Amino acid sequence: MPPIMTIAVISERKPGGGEIVVAASTILSMTYLTVKPVSTQTTVRDEFINACRMTVRNGIPKKYAGRIENPASLDAEYADFWLAFDAKGEKLARQIIKNSGRSVEKGKYDFPGLVHLFEFTVPDPLLDGDIKPWVGTLIEQLAPWKEKIRKMHTDNS
Repeated sequence: MPPIMTIAVISERKPGGGEIVVAASTILSMTYLTVKPVSTQTTVRDEFINACRMTVRNGIPKKYAGRIENPASLDAEYADFWLAFDAKGEKLARQIIKNSGRSVEKGKYDFPGLVHLFEFTVPDPLLDGDIKPWVGTLIEQLAPWKEKIRKMHTDNS
């Protein structure tokens, strides 16, 4: 059986970082992937969880909302690679890895490096109104990452 890969999704956006990592974790969730949300921001509104649940097929956002890890308690062994949703999260992930004595440049599987900055600027989730379109946009933006992860898993099986 192929190994289960682990990805940490990190955002240090204030105040929306917690919701961003919960949505990304929910969207990226696959049977052969452990997704770990990381942020100092842990507030996730019930209406946000409901919007994720209604938009992401088989999504379990409530599970991820309860598992947001504080980056201060982590080391480089926490994940096979890190996907940062903002520059502050990328910087923090790189620091966590460097503090553990590992190279940020030496990636695992077929990815160069351990830390990757998401190529889209993700706005904060809406505070009022329908959140589902925001989640839908993130689903579209994360589709290439889902495919990269799927391919990476298949190639290393």
